[in-house]
Amino acid sequence: MRLGWTWHLPLLAVALAAAEPEVIHREVPEMPSVELKSCAKLNLHQVPECSALWASTLHPGVFWTLSDSGNKPEIVPLHADGSPVAGPQGPWSSVTLKGVKNVDWEAMTADGQGNLIVADVGNNLSRRKELQLYVFKEPVAGAKEVADIRKYTFSWPDQTVYPDPELSHDCEATFVVRGRLYLLTKHRRDTLTDLWRVDFPVAGEQLALTKLARFDAKGMVTDASVSPDGRQLAILTYRMAWVFELPATGENFLQGRAKVAPLSPPLLSWQVEGCAWLDAQTLLLGSEQGDLFKLPLSSLKDVP
Repeated sequence: MRLGWTWHLPLLAVALAAAEPEVIHREVPEMPSVELKSCAKLNLHQVPECSALWASTLHPGVFWTLSDSGNKPEIVPLHADGSPVAGPQGPWSSVTLKGVKNVDWEAMTADGQGNLIVADVGNNLSRRKELQLYVFKEPVAGAKEVADIRKYTFSWPDQTVYPDPELSHDCEATFVVRGRLYLLTKHRRDTLTDLWRVDFPVAGEQLALTKLARFDAKGMVTDASVSPDGRQLAILTYRMAWVFELPATGENFLQGRAKVAPLSPPLLSWQVEGCAWLDAQTLLLGSEQGDLFKLPLSSLKDVP
């Protein structure tokens, strides 16, 4: 029997609902918020808005950061105490990505093969139809610019309306596990985040994305970082820090053993958007207002 139009709509709705992964909920234990106290101040002329942090693998003790939309297309090296990094011929202030525009840079990571990845994926109003990733060799000490940059583009596979009225296609978090790149979305009407795997093309620029999971992060996700030993994944929101033990195989990143802590940043430094590993037991967090914070893993509690 041929179904009429009135039958197609409910079936389509069921099919679309079934395509979405079930939300992963993790309980936050009762505990006081961890008060974040500034351990360093960034030079706001050098870093107008700290929107990401990444611990360099080429330069021990150096962290990379960047500023988001409207700022220069550059990455900035710094120390955990906020002090500038010395280059061969004086202070090493920044590295320009030549020929690249900063539409809304919001995240950065590395691929484990000597390359940095800058993610131009900010999408506050969910109206961007094309987003970019820039991949390039981590700059040597004192470099002023990078010219050899591979550009990759993508659109969110599940977005069909621009702007998205649900405002669920912003992104500020990237990380790499076992050589594969992942994105975590930032939702503005709920506390969920979607986990996407990114597959790079053999040729061309267009990336392929696969949605793997949906997680209730209890806030808007602003950064993520994998520990140097590859065993733990830190996920940051404005008011929460999560640390998950990563599985030895597979992509079930959000359901294993985990720790969590609510965060209480200073009132005037509330946009905590950078997260990197200072050492195996400490996270380094950065705010857009220019403060750096140290968060010991001992401040987090086990998730039931």
